[in-house]
Amino acid sequence: MTERDPMAHVAPPRTRTQVILDQYGVALSVVMLGFGLWQWAVILGAIPGGPLDQMTTAWAAVTIHMAVVDLVAAVGLWLRVAGGQVLWIYSALFETALHTVFLSTFGPNISVVAFHLLALAVFFALTIAARRSRPRS
Repeated sequence: MTERDPMAHVAPPRTRTQVILDQYGVALSVVMLGFGLWQWAVILGAIPGGPLDQMTTAWAAVTIHMAVVDLVAAVGLWLRVAGGQVLWIYSALFETALHTVFLSTFGPNISVVAFHLLALAVFFALTIAARRSRPRS
């Protein structure tokens, strides 16, 4: 009785670019985990910039927001679910807006903005390449 179940779904083979995109997402999850833990260290006063009770209201709200969003995005990216990618894109755009649009409140942070824009560009390039390399049905 080695007959194959006719109802079993056979996944198509994954292309090289799809594998690279998944690995990129996992690497981003490690970075986002670091960002989230950094925010929590600021909240707890373990590193300069905190503790929370000494921050302005705007900085405190953003720090709490990013501490939660970055960690949830990291878990979603690690698990390779679409929600993790969406939350990561939101987080990257949110932090980029903080340091470009709201300069008077949050100041410029060119390294963070450059990292997020470069990471987004690589992600979108890999996503497009993975879509194009997928076999047509």
